[in-house]
Amino acid sequence: MSKSVAGSGALADNTGMDVSSKVPTGFKNALLVDYLAARFSYFSAQTWAGLVENGRLSHNNRSCTLETRVRQGDVVTYHMPDPAPPENLHIPILYEDDWLLGVAKPAGLRMHSQGKFVTENLIYYLRYQHEPPYPEADLVNRLDTYTSGVVVLAKDKETLRQLSASFAAGEVEKTYLAVVHGQPEPAGGVIDLPLGGVAGAQTARQQVMRDGGGKTAVTHYHTLETLGPSHALLQLRPQTGRTHQLRVHLAAIGHPIVGDALYQMSDEDYLHWVQNGRSSSQMPLLQRQALHCAATQFIHPATGKQCALEAPLPADIVDLIVILKREA
Repeated sequence: MSKSVAGSGALADNTGMDVSSKVPTGFKNALLVDYLAARFSYFSAQTWAGLVENGRLSHNNRSCTLETRVRQGDVVTYHMPDPAPPENLHIPILYEDDWLLGVAKPAGLRMHSQGKFVTENLIYYLRYQHEPPYPEADLVNRLDTYTSGVVVLAKDKETLRQLSASFAAGEVEKTYLAVVHGQPEPAGGVIDLPLGGVAGAQTARQQVMRDGGGKTAVTHYHTLETLGPSHALLQLRPQTGRTHQLRVHLAAIGHPIVGDALYQMSDEDYLHWVQNGRSSSQMPLLQRQALHCAATQFIHPATGKQCALEAPLPADIVDLIVILKREA
């Protein structure tokens, strides 16, 4: 299921998003809570009832109560909460001039406002909480909430327009680092597999489209270091910028990113994992994808010179690498 989309098979995990499900055949004038508990058994009826009472569920775009009943074709929407933001928020400034700002985003921080976390996101922090503030800052590129690394922002609309066009045209070189399961053979190469959404899935995941269709997606990879007997540190250069491209491509070749639950768990297990506190028993090495945007290079839109922004690996991935090396 994709974000805020009705008509798929089940309620999904899109943290901080509205996720919807169309009631299938077999439910005729059933109580909403009974329907939810029967079809989505990862929560008990009592838990679903609490979510209804807290206003987390709606029925055909209307508020609902414990007395609400559903039938085939109705749309039930679950208003999922935002993730808790990192504590002691600090955003390192990597680069600054009159036109641009480069920062190192920590994992777990949203890019912009959504839901109840109006103030706990990168843009709000930079515009209103950072000293000095950057009131005109606008995002040029984005990273997934649980991916860390370089984020570029523009200080004026013309710079934003020009640099956004460069990103869209593939004129910007981005380098990622990822810790993966297994050790790719060959150690370097190109993954050229088109991507598309998973129709009817419970989560907003992507997949390789092997039978035609999808959007062109190309990733260059290189093994920087083997980590113990069963992991590796890879350098990744995406030639295209599709949703979850690096994560899907690595999973497709049999080397998923450590901690990337979305592409290693079933939809049901993933939803349960997120809703119940990201259990280390399910993702023992890291409770977020070990993916980091290490560098971004582009031609400066104002000066015409090459501009390179780099962000060091965050502590959680450094610690992970140390642990995996000890397995040798």
